[in-house]
Amino acid sequence: MTDIAARMAKRLLPAASAAGLDPEGLCRACRLDWRTLDDPHGRVPLAPMLDGIDTLLERLDPASLGLLFATSAPPDAYHTPALVMLASETLREGFARAFELQRLWGDGDRFGLTALEKAAKITFRVPGPRRPAHEPLEVCALAETLLAVRGLTGRAEEVPLELELPSLAGPTGALETFFGRPVVLGKTPAMVAFNNEALDAPIPTAHALYRSIFEKQAIEELATLPEEDDTLARVRAFIGRGLAAGSFGLERCAAAISTSSRTLERRLAERGTTYANEVDTIRRQRAELLLREGRPVDEVAALLGYSERAALHRACVRWYGRTPVQIRDGRT
Repeated sequence: MTDIAARMAKRLLPAASAAGLDPEGLCRACRLDWRTLDDPHGRVPLAPMLDGIDTLLERLDPASLGLLFATSAPPDAYHTPALVMLASETLREGFARAFELQRLWGDGDRFGLTALEKAAKITFRVPGPRRPAHEPLEVCALAETLLAVRGLTGRAEEVPLELELPSLAGPTGALETFFGRPVVLGKTPAMVAFNNEALDAPIPTAHALYRSIFEKQAIEELATLPEEDDTLARVRAFIGRGLAAGSFGLERCAAAISTSSRTLERRLAERGTTYANEVDTIRRQRAELLLREGRPVDEVAALLGYSERAALHRACVRWYGRTPVQIRDGRT
């Protein structure tokens, strides 16, 4: 079962008060242990938190609730990974380090950092089959990312280059005012992009010694967590091995890890992803590396399991906004 740090679920409490609900009553209704939320090392199932969000959505629209989560989170919500960010040299380094430690917030890789030519995008996925409660969590994640950019670098007026969400019921005005730009709906996963100047700006609180201490503390905390389900790692390893051989289908993968296709699809959904998405992600990660090595486009297409060059061309345009030849030759 997917779980999260209790300190993350604790943000339900101020939101309940703002919505005119009794926080303790909300916890009882969605089967959350009130006492666990105050445990700095506590873990709670994600499902009850989503149930609590569904209740709050009866009174607040998703954008307003997500922004409320982001701006009223307890100071210790991100705990040690946040300290690592504070002590990092730049925001880019801080995000990269914090995302490596994100299991301290919740199971799985929810946040991702992808470098582009002149910018970088930060993505966020909520695990499990899509439901209304996902929308405010996506808004919250992207809003907290913007708050980190503005707060840690002192660039208080920073506006993202892009803002995308899979869906958002209700008005978007408050969200667009907060971010300073329109939101594009119908895009998966939720994403916010910033230019390199903002991400590479120095963090005034950078301190190498403190960072090493906080990273050591985070690793020790990770070691105390229950063993993580290795399904996702096994799936990614299978895809990585099978691409060049052209043998990486869902059924073959399921058989390789001794489960059924249906069960594998369900397990991946619980972790906020799909088999097709994992294939696409691994292809994207490898494509740029192979092309920048100067390899022929046809060879790269074959190594990534594409049956024709045109498929790689379409994928690169979708991923990077550039053709394979432009990536290989270092052109924008």
